[in-house]
Amino acid sequence: MIEGDVMRRWIIVGAAALAVAACERQAAEPPVDAEPVEAEATDQAGRLSGFSHEVSQDVSGYYMPATPVEIGTWRLTNIIILPQSDMEAWEGGEQGDVYGPIMIEFDDTASPTGMNELGQEYHTVSARVLPEAYEITDTRVRFRGRSPDVGIVTLDAELDGDALGLARRNLGSSEGPVLTGTMTVGDRTFEGQSFRWWMGD
Repeated sequence: MIEGDVMRRWIIVGAAALAVAACERQAAEPPVDAEPVEAEATDQAGRLSGFSHEVSQDVSGYYMPATPVEIGTWRLTNIIILPQSDMEAWEGGEQGDVYGPIMIEFDDTASPTGMNELGQEYHTVSARVLPEAYEITDTRVRFRGRSPDVGIVTLDAELDGDALGLARRNLGSSEGPVLTGTMTVGDRTFEGQSFRWWMGD
C-alpha cells in the first residue's frame, strides 16, 4: 500500500507539472487572429491615390444599393459611373466640381420631398461626393471622396463583369448584384454591401 500511495503521489505531481508547462507555453505564444479581410479592404481604399481606369467593357450606369446605407438623416441613393470618355477627360486634367467619372450620391431624408417628371418622389436636398481618388477595372471599383455633409466616403468593391454584361444586354436593371464590397461613410463602416446595376431613364 505504501508503494501504491507513493506512485499515486508521483502521478499527481507529474500531472501538475505538465499542466503548469502547458499554461506557460500558452502564455508565451501570442494568439492567432483571424485575417482582417474587410479592415484591410477599408484601409486600402482610404490610402488610395490618383485616378485610373482599365476596363474592357462599358461599366457606366447607376449602381443601386440592395440594402440601406444610412448615417444620421443621410441615405445612400446610388453610385454613378460615367463612360470611359469622362474618365479619360478627368484623368487628363479636365476636372470640375459638379460631376465626376464616378460619384456617390446621398439624400437628406429630413428634407422636403418633390415629384419628378416620372411621377417619382424625391428629397429636395442631396449630397454628391466627387472623387479625390479612384481606380476602376474590370474586376474592382475603389473610390475615395469627401463631402461637408457626410464626411469622407470610401468604397472597395468587386465588380462582377459577367453579371454586368448580362444586365446591359437585357437593357435594364440587373436582378442580382454586380458590385459587392465595403463602404465607409464618416466613421461608419458598412461591410458586405451589394449593388444592382440600372441603366437609368
